[in-house]
Amino acid sequence: MGPDQSGGRAAIELIILLDIDGVLNPKLVRVGDSVEPHLSDVKLARVRRLAAKGRIAWVSSWQGDMIAKLEAQLHLEAEPLRVTITMRPGDEDRPTPKLRSVARWLDRMDAAGEADWDAVVWIDDVLGPDVHEWAHTFGKPVLLEKPDPVTGLTDAHVVAVQVFINEQGVGTPTHKEQP
Repeated sequence: MGPDQSGGRAAIELIILLDIDGVLNPKLVRVGDSVEPHLSDVKLARVRRLAAKGRIAWVSSWQGDMIAKLEAQLHLEAEPLRVTITMRPGDEDRPTPKLRSVARWLDRMDAAGEADWDAVVWIDDVLGPDVHEWAHTFGKPVLLEKPDPVTGLTDAHVVAVQVFINEQGVGTPTHKEQP
């Protein structure tokens, strides 16, 4: 990322964990014999704005081919990463069913020396109290954004990510919760 416009302080590197259903809510359109996900122009623009702030990592149970079709619409500079979602017994009964998969993925990336980010943003419509507890102990700043599943990602969520970025390095807490 490099220096920002706020006095030369180096910008933080973010990983943005992004869900699809309940956040992007793509329409599924039949094209010939296949089904294609289609994002509205507004959602495309919002995802591109997020991608300009950090590396996107999909946190979704969507099949890889459907995610690839979604990525083809986005034309992002950096190819998004994909968090491996492996539901283990009891995960679906947890307030945040994907939490253990996300935690394992972040740990694996760190152990492999591939976690080049300073902070984590997780945008998902299913974030429960357990994820807030995890965020408090994660060790890096975490912003949790929980969109309404009908509305999905809004400009307010993108602005919250920018505010989070701006607040880093100036004595703020390492965990920010957004309603």
